[in-house]
Amino acid sequence: MIGKLKRSIKKVLPPRILARISANRWWKFSWKAHRSSGRLDVCRKVISKNGIVVRFGPFAGLKLPPKCILASGNCCTLVGTYEMELHPWFQQLDFTQYERLLDIGAAEGYYAVGMALRAGSPVDAFDTASVARRLCRSTAKLNRVAHLVRIHSFCSPQTLLQLAGLRCFILSDCEGYEAILFSEDVINALANSDLIVELHDGAAPAGTTRELLRERFKTTHSVQIVHFQPRDLSIFPDPALAETLGADAIRAIREEGRPLGHEWLVATSLHHTSPGNHVED
Repeated sequence: MIGKLKRSIKKVLPPRILARISANRWWKFSWKAHRSSGRLDVCRKVISKNGIVVRFGPFAGLKLPPKCILASGNCCTLVGTYEMELHPWFQQLDFTQYERLLDIGAAEGYYAVGMALRAGSPVDAFDTASVARRLCRSTAKLNRVAHLVRIHSFCSPQTLLQLAGLRCFILSDCEGYEAILFSEDVINALANSDLIVELHDGAAPAGTTRELLRERFKTTHSVQIVHFQPRDLSIFPDPALAETLGADAIRAIREEGRPLGHEWLVATSLHHTSPGNHVED
């Protein structure tokens, strides 16, 4: 009965409200899970041994407030292995070539603030969770780019349709909403833009969202699918830190919370050539 009621409520709530409720619930649930699993202890240890500066990866030099690391339960950013499958694209992208930069699902601001630092230009950061927006603001302030990171709540298809004809870079991690957000009309409007979209199938069969978006992007973009890879100590970028962390080193890079089979879709505009177009799978 309760489950049926919840499904009925979801059907009538506007997407903006539903996204806000879901996002705030996720942050509360995650905090409890991090605390009970011991992930927070690993994060505190990494902070004490590494400091708060990202040492490796495409956003090396970025500073992350301790409260952001602890709230997300993710110290992979500090270690330098966070979403490392995407590093080749981010390393080669020239963010200054874009007219607009967007991070949809910005969380604590790792990407939004990192892009602002590299580009020296404004980044629009969207997140429906109020706690995430506060954390993103703190990260931007710590890195002295608060004037460049424009923080918003909900990103709708109408938001993206307003970018029609512009050359944009869009990073999306919107927990399953991507199938609605990137409609055919939106993708056609973004024909000049490059995108990295994290894929989520939720209750749908694995690969459903991937194939749906691949089909929609095929006439305007070159599409590559990037697969999450297993983590082991051979990829740890700082052997000295790994040794210092001891048995917690493997947890520091495995606590990213992604299952094997997780995927991203990288879509590069067929109208433009950029370094990211040439990265091999």
